[in-house]
Amino acid sequence: MPIQTLEFLSPLFLENDFDTKALQSSLKQFIDQFLVSGCGLFHFCCERSQLFHIDHWAESASESILAELKLTTDWQQSTHSAFEVLPIEGETLPYPVYRCLLRANKKSGDYLVCWHSTPLSDHQKYGLSLYAKSLELPPVRSPELTLASATPSLEKALQCTRHQLRTPLALILLYVNLLKTTCLDPRSQEWLEHLSNTAESMNISLEHLTTLHGKTEQSFSYCNLGDLIAQCHQEMEPWIAEKRLKLVCNSPPLWLWVDKWKIKQVFQNLLSNAIAFSPEAGQIRWEWQTCQTEVLIKISDQGPGLSPEDLRLIGTPFYSRRTGGTGLGLSIAKQVISAHQGSLSAVNLLTGGAQFCIMLPKNI
Repeated sequence: MPIQTLEFLSPLFLENDFDTKALQSSLKQFIDQFLVSGCGLFHFCCERSQLFHIDHWAESASESILAELKLTTDWQQSTHSAFEVLPIEGETLPYPVYRCLLRANKKSGDYLVCWHSTPLSDHQKYGLSLYAKSLELPPVRSPELTLASATPSLEKALQCTRHQLRTPLALILLYVNLLKTTCLDPRSQEWLEHLSNTAESMNISLEHLTTLHGKTEQSFSYCNLGDLIAQCHQEMEPWIAEKRLKLVCNSPPLWLWVDKWKIKQVFQNLLSNAIAFSPEAGQIRWEWQTCQTEVLIKISDQGPGLSPEDLRLIGTPFYSRRTGGTGLGLSIAKQVISAHQGSLSAVNLLTGGAQFCIMLPKNI
């Protein structure tokens, strides 16, 4: 079924919040990725107790869903937390329907709504919440609706998740350290060191991703760009060796004022994509240069390059050409770079392959 778009009737949900074509494409990508029947954006006006349909993509039952949703009164957001997925109660709804609050003020709220012929699985609910976060809306202004003040049940769930994952990670590190004391082969020692560093990195990422309070802000420090890229190379060395790739990085030393953990996520994603699309025995090149007020960082590969659609949809949630890819890596990378007051772009090289360019201010 083709996209159906109505006028933007909401004073809160402004038309320039989205690239319309990119939004429509990402809605379809989400449906295809998580195998649901339909998904759309809606605005609820509390003062008028009225629901406005902004945009949607659906495989089936869209008209009856839209008609019934406008009759549903279960839209008051006082008990909602941002990005929390909750069922919509309605006896006349033909399908199970779920809503996820994107942002709100005292007078209105904007929602991502999803429906399917059967109740959503935990995986689908997680995907809906993740998609909502990736839409890059201006932040929710109401303090009671921010992630930092999410419901106690969500915080408890994150604490349990952190505990459950910390234990096996600690065991992995313990066994790796024991193996390092008994294994004398230099090559095996190197592999164990990589494994130890990877587990430590996972532990740090776990802390960042499962802590609500105090971790949503940027944590800036001076960082050696070459060292950070070298760490990414080391962590992905098995994939690089498997494809016999040559990595080139000859630019002069450069220190940047950045959030090290988040910028490393960006570099890991770009390097992972370059490895995935590079031919056997190909070359991946990192280079950077400084201008008066900015730094330009480039990573180039010798792969098939980017199609016109790729170039148009770079950073769109759930758009991916990688087998098994989620389509979220570049979307997250784009958000991180934007938070650093920079930009992320891509071009095709005349000699073949793709090049991704990061522009960052020298000092943030």
